[in-house]
This record gives sequence, C-alpha cells and structure tokens, in this order.
Amino acid sequence: MWLASGVTGVADVGGPMWNFEVRDAARRSDAAPHVTVAGPLVSLVDRKILELDDPPIIKVSSAEEARALVARELERKPDYVKVWFIHAKDGDLAAEEAIVRAAGDAAHAAGVRFIVHATQLEVAKAALRSGADVLVHSVSDAPVDDAFLTLAKERNILYLPTLWVGPGYSAVLSGQFQPTDEERRLADPEILAGIAKLPAPLPGRVPRPPAPAAMENLPKVWNAGITVAMGTDAGNIGTLHGPSVFREMALMQEAGLTPAQILQAATVHGARMLGMERDLGDVAEGKLADLVVLDADPLARVENLSHIHRVVRGGRVFDPAELIRSITATPAAP
Repeated sequence: MWLASGVTGVADVGGPMWNFEVRDAARRSDAAPHVTVAGPLVSLVDRKILELDDPPIIKVSSAEEARALVARELERKPDYVKVWFIHAKDGDLAAEEAIVRAAGDAAHAAGVRFIVHATQLEVAKAALRSGADVLVHSVSDAPVDDAFLTLAKERNILYLPTLWVGPGYSAVLSGQFQPTDEERRLADPEILAGIAKLPAPLPGRVPRPPAPAAMENLPKVWNAGITVAMGTDAGNIGTLHGPSVFREMALMQEAGLTPAQILQAATVHGARMLGMERDLGDVAEGKLADLVVLDADPLARVENLSHIHRVVRGGRVFDPAELIRSITATPAAP
C-alpha cells in the first residue's frame, strides 16, 4: 500500500518488539519501502488495554525505569527511541520532565535519535528541554510562542504535524467516515471493509476537524525556519497505511503551506526523518533512484500528488495498479 501510494520510505516511530523484525524483513526486500523503527514507547501513563505479551507502550515511573527500558530497546538497534509524554493537569511536569530527559540522555549516549509525542505547548517545551530531536503531532492546545520556537530552532528539530489522525478517529467513531477515491483504490480492502462493518456510532461522537491551534501553528513553525516533515501516524483508526498521505497533505495545504512546501516536507525533509538524507530526498548523482512519476503537476495542486503513474524504488519500477493487484491477491499470513 505504501509503494503504490508513492511512499518509498516509512518511519514507524513506536510499536512492539516485532517492529524490528518487520524492519529487517523490509531491508532484505527490493519491493518494500525503506523502513526505520522505534520499539515500544516509553510512557508516563498506563494503558491497560495495551498490556499484551509484546506491548507497544510500556509505562515507566522513574528515571531508572526509563533508562532500563531504553537499554532493552537498544539491544535491537532501534533507529529511534520514543517517549509518549502524556501530562495530566494534576501531574508533576518537572518530575515527568526528569524521566523524559533520562530516556533522551540514554538514547543520545548510544547515538540514537530521540522522539517525543507531545501535543500541549508546555509539554512540548519540556520535551525540547529534555533533548527531543523530533516532535510528533502538532502542538494543538495553544498557539506556539517565541520560547517554543527558539527551543525548537536551537535543537534543529523535526516537527511532524499529523493533522489527519484526530479527524480520522472522529470520522470513524461517529459513523461518518467516507473513504476517498485514493483510499478505495490504494488502501487495504480488509481494513476498509472492517471500518464499514463497525457497529453503530458511539453516543455523542461527531466528526471533528483538526484542532484550530494545530492548523494555525503549522505555518508559524514553518515560517520560523523549523523543519517540518510530512507524517500520518498510520495504523490509528481512520488513518490508513499508504493513501492517508493524501489526506494529510491536503490538510497541510489548508493550514497554509504551499504545494511546493508540502512536497519539500514529504521528500527532502522526509529523507531527513529516515536518517537517509545522503541517499534520498532529491534527484542527484550518487543518490538512490527513488522517484514518483506523476501525470499531473504537483506544484499546481497538492491533490495532483495522488496522480501516480509509476513509482521507482532503488531503480526498480513499479506500476501502482499492479502492486495493489498483487497485494490483494496474496493470502493473508495465518
């Protein structure tokens, strides 16, 4: 679904330990995207529903526990270490920041980039003070201020807005999710069928657009010279692996970025997110031949980025329609 949607590199920034097996399998294939991963999220809160044999999120209660979890993940040679920085109003932000800093210090000591999920302005500042290299998800509770922008520029961070993931949840849970033409053509049909079979909408659920602050903050962050990379947080309800990139880029344009800026966020800045800027991101001698051939001008309309004629990954040419046929014809693993 990723290659068919024109995506030749995917960063999965947190999941079970078997994430590493998926990455390693992708790296052995010339018919898969380039994949980088993090292991289980270092979390400051419990999520009982995710207490599995191989959980994607693990709660820590101290700096020592954070360092121990990071050490476990470092044995698998992660591309990133990620903290799920969820802060309650009655929480001790300073104590939480110390735990986050411990995880970041352990990651940096091993030469691994440090990612933090932070959606509140004060939490995002704490993440930056703790050494975050990447902030995933927009600051959505308040306008970013000069202190945030200064910290972000000093750390030369990457900012991934993921504008669609919230509306994706609300669209599905309100029973109002309608797949786009691109999703009907490029998404996993089993996932689309599963969404269609969901029971009645949850009481009180209504479709919601992205938080106004998230939309307003995106051009502020870009105009301040902070590197914005396009990302979707695919795998969440309503955010489909592959074609969700087109919903995300449309929202980035609605927020105020130009098609040229969005294209830069998805290519040059995306390569930096993967840690592959020497090999990917633009067309230059000596770089890998990863290309998306369109039959419409993406600088005229961002929607034209979905008009994919061919995808080239490492010099191998793929027809998106044939990719989808081959994927949907392959029986699912038991």
